[in-house]
Amino acid sequence: MRQMILALSCWLTTLSACATEVVRDQGFEVQIQPFPSTFLTQDVAGMYGFERSRRQALINIVILEVQADGQARGAVAASVTGFSKNLLGQTQILTFREIDEGEDAIYYLAPVRVTSEEEIQIILEVIPENAKAIDINFKHRVYVD
Repeated sequence: MRQMILALSCWLTTLSACATEVVRDQGFEVQIQPFPSTFLTQDVAGMYGFERSRRQALINIVILEVQADGQARGAVAASVTGFSKNLLGQTQILTFREIDEGEDAIYYLAPVRVTSEEEIQIILEVIPENAKAIDINFKHRVYVD
């Protein structure tokens, strides 16, 4: 189990190469990174029940507290819901799974079906513990392997 968490942690650090949408609101920073599910190793995908496929991306969300110095640190638990919409108007409900690694590392991952170079609109509602909802709406072009 510990090795799987280490593998997931290492994998998450590679996401810096992916486009990240950052929203700051109410003293929180919400970081959203869509990425191809094929970035996951077979072991990590299996451990969390995600399918590795050219037709599936994952939406990774991290919520951090913004400190007095303006730096975002300390992962925060939240309720995360949302859906995606493609250019044809087809919607998919995003079902997020919380991955809590402890030590200020909480991630929310949801699978989404995609085609190569498809632009999707992602609409989210993020409610950090003891805070009001943060509504997020952005577009992202998905590139698959």
